[in-house]
Amino acid sequence: MSKKRTIALSIIGIFLLISLVIGISYALWRVNLFQTTANTLASDCFNITFTEENNIELLNTYPMYDEDGSKLTPYTFTIKNNCASYAVYQVQLEVSDTSTLSNSYLKVMVNEESPSLLTDYQEGEITLDDANASYILENNTLDKNKEKTYNLRLWLDETVTVDTPGVQNSTWSAKVTITARYIDHIPSDYEKCVEKYGEDSVNCQIIARLDTTGKCPEADDSGNITISDMLMHGNYVCSAPDDYGVSYYLVGYITNNYVKFGKNENGSDMYWRIIRINGDDSIRMIYDGTAAHQNTESNTDRILGQSSYNSLVYEDNAYVGYMYGTTDASSYEETHRNTNSSTIKQVVDSWYESVFLNTAYEQYLADEIFCNDRSFSSDNTGTGIGSSDTLYRWYGDVNGSKVSHATNFKCFYQNDRFTVDDERIGNGDLTYPIGLITADELQINNLQFSYSNSFWTMTPSHFQRYSHMRAWASSWEVPFPSYSSIGIKPVINLKPNSLKFGDGTASNPYRIAD
Repeated sequence: MSKKRTIALSIIGIFLLISLVIGISYALWRVNLFQTTANTLASDCFNITFTEENNIELLNTYPMYDEDGSKLTPYTFTIKNNCASYAVYQVQLEVSDTSTLSNSYLKVMVNEESPSLLTDYQEGEITLDDANASYILENNTLDKNKEKTYNLRLWLDETVTVDTPGVQNSTWSAKVTITARYIDHIPSDYEKCVEKYGEDSVNCQIIARLDTTGKCPEADDSGNITISDMLMHGNYVCSAPDDYGVSYYLVGYITNNYVKFGKNENGSDMYWRIIRINGDDSIRMIYDGTAAHQNTESNTDRILGQSSYNSLVYEDNAYVGYMYGTTDASSYEETHRNTNSSTIKQVVDSWYESVFLNTAYEQYLADEIFCNDRSFSSDNTGTGIGSSDTLYRWYGDVNGSKVSHATNFKCFYQNDRFTVDDERIGNGDLTYPIGLITADELQINNLQFSYSNSFWTMTPSHFQRYSHMRAWASSWEVPFPSYSSIGIKPVINLKPNSLKFGDGTASNPYRIAD
């Protein structure tokens, strides 16, 4: 039997069913997701086992915010390749032609990825006779005798109400289907890049440096990265998940990530340093002056000047973050609504207008997430940069509770994912596609920024009630009060494959043209 044979695993008895029953005077959704049996489908050597671990029965479920939907008990299933051959597979959600509820009303969360509307997923080929739409949840590979577990959550988007057209007395159902085929080997990340962009691509040159000798830490299921001394003192590339997919980050004392891009207000060339390749292949980089400065060089040219994070001080939980909401408010939603720009955002936006707006360089800029993580909880363990392997950051809500986090490139709350136009994953609240480095990214790359010019990150540390917000900067001794005046180093993202020339060294930086 040919290894290229495609095996459609249309799962009979393995399906997701969502029934909606809506009252006359209020909206009441009854949701059931269940599987009746485990199924194994085989063809000669190739064999995938599709099992489900738990049933889900959610009653009296209402449209909900992403923060609440992401906490729902998931529909869990595992795909296992029981054969001694590699496999490529595709997981799809195929919508029954009996469904009357619009697919655009449903939010989907696969594993720990950011929630998205079902209709934002790429449409796939319909394999079932009783389906009228198909959405690709993931394309992936399975090594020999390996398995992959999926946690699937679905809920009604927060914007759905009893008055939403086409909702009352509607039903929706779908089936999970899997298509798989043989491959000779699992393509490396570099091979995938070359197939997409060609071997001369700067993206591929960077990914070619991906360490395979065990120096890189493995991110856990939530994307948390453990930082070790070996990692901090290296000069290579590692990978970890972000909100778009797999991110390739440069670590340690990096000397081959120079980029020459754009001109400043005086017509001088601007130099940048690559932080990482984002999960959608765009290239994230931070401003580093009008010359190719060495890593430890202390030079005011490496920053744009100084600014406070936010010069305003208020006796309540307000002015928190890159943008902020209502002052003197008592709820998280009101204080974190992105209606007002912080001082540093105003400075960065003004600089963007002077060097990029309506120039030829603007076409190369990508709209990417700038994470201003303002999550909170009652965890009181964080006290600063406590050790070589953990980055803690926290700030309080109106009740003074705190949160701590490990290093992670994901940004949990959509409200904190600052973007310009991307409202599928981001918040769409930025004016321009420019921001600051996060504390997580800075910790990974800290050795190349070990000089005396302290500068702001995008990451709040904590909020001191009746005082002011503090935010992390490139000096880790203490988080700086938001009214402090320290350095500014903007961050931008280039569209995939924009850089065509150079080798990334100080003498031959990457660039878009010769």
